[in-house]
Amino acid sequence: MRDYFTTAHWVELLRSLPREGALLHRNSYLLLTGLPDKTLRQALWRLGRQEVVTHLSGGWYTQTFRPATLDEASAVVVCPSYISLETVLRREGVTTQPSVDLTCVTTKPTVKRRTPLGTICYHSIAQNLFFGFERRITANGIWVYVAHREKALLDLIYLSGRTGSGVWLDFDFTRLNERRLTEYAKRFPDSVRAALKSLRQTHATVS
Repeated sequence: MRDYFTTAHWVELLRSLPREGALLHRNSYLLLTGLPDKTLRQALWRLGRQEVVTHLSGGWYTQTFRPATLDEASAVVVCPSYISLETVLRREGVTTQPSVDLTCVTTKPTVKRRTPLGTICYHSIAQNLFFGFERRITANGIWVYVAHREKALLDLIYLSGRTGSGVWLDFDFTRLNERRLTEYAKRFPDSVRAALKSLRQTHATVS
């Protein structure tokens, strides 16, 4: 390994990485280069100034030759987590209301992480309610976890009830799998099922 990496050396290294190299932690760069930690930090700072790499959050970096997406970043910045709530409901056409930030659920404390790719809002949920999502592989070969639309709705009801903020979105319930929604709802507190019933009665259906 070299004691020092020029920009040309870094470009060569980054271009040679497999597609998963779109999203790497600083520790991976330590292993790849063999550089001392202090030297590596200085090199990454310099590469950031040159827009060769971009620090996202918590020591995770993406690179200009194979940039990561915000969805991919969400899977590693806070782990475990899955994309849910307003983001999934909007993408799946269950609601027409916009979702500005990427919304996720985690068993870790609630936190908002601002990255150059966008803001990720992680909402804490109990371990026994951490279910109802599927694993998807991206074009960069990175696993991303995304809630089923039914779970995204129940997550929203549950978390809104916990904070007292209420649910203000309108929903198209025809886009939901009734059997899955019923099965998932059984695993939530009675208050969530009651709120779900109320939503069906009081919220207009998206046309």
